[in-house]
Amino acid sequence: MRHIRLEELIKTILADPGGNMERRRLAKAHKKLIPMVSRERQRYIRNNGSNKWSPIKKRLTKLLGNKCWYTEAELVGAHLTIDHYRPCCDYWFLAFDATNYRVSCSFANSPEDNATQGRVGGKGDSFPLIGRGLRATGRNKVRFEKPLILDPCKKEDCDLLAFGAGGRPILNPKYAADPMAVRRVDESKLLLNLDHHDFNSKREQLYHDIADDVRIYEELPAGSPGRTIISDRMKTKLGPKAAFSTAARYYLQLHRHLDWVEDLLAGL
Repeated sequence: MRHIRLEELIKTILADPGGNMERRRLAKAHKKLIPMVSRERQRYIRNNGSNKWSPIKKRLTKLLGNKCWYTEAELVGAHLTIDHYRPCCDYWFLAFDATNYRVSCSFANSPEDNATQGRVGGKGDSFPLIGRGLRATGRNKVRFEKPLILDPCKKEDCDLLAFGAGGRPILNPKYAADPMAVRRVDESKLLLNLDHHDFNSKREQLYHDIADDVRIYEELPAGSPGRTIISDRMKTKLGPKAAFSTAARYYLQLHRHLDWVEDLLAGL
């Protein structure tokens, strides 16, 4: 899960004339919801929502690539959707608020069998809160909530995740003494299908690919063109559009005792 600076992104993607038009369409749709009763609101969102937020998705994926913000899986020829971090069924007032949008794959957003966990995972309309606080009933009250599900748009949430050599997501050891961090990571691994075997196998391969590249780099003479090739390949793996880039960075950090690795990490 890579940190997404969503508010900055929204300002960027909606700054041109076309973006301003999309912003106005979202605002207009939100105003239509205000006088409606609950059933009417949900019907309007189901029938009209996709047309309003799909253009936002296209602008976001153009900048960040066709990958899920939760799992970091790259989808080639598959369908990415806009997930409402806070679901429309409980937060109708955020249905057309772009700060509530997360680009998602079906594994994270919809119920999917997770053989690794032995349960059905996927977020769907689930949005559990920590503690006994009331669910927000308006935009100005959202900030008081404490969500259980990790949010890729909050750096402190992304920092809770680490990855084992076998590709499985784990709690960052720095937070091992924090029981709430343990709970949030454990629940998110299922609710977002972060611990799905398909993703784990790809991250495991990434672990070995990085270890092999580090070993080969060390075997090559200083100034060798091969070293430049490997360094450039590492930078691509850690780039914002790369699949599982956060896992790649974590795996590369295991070799940061090497000066060139430390320099590469510091430069990204």
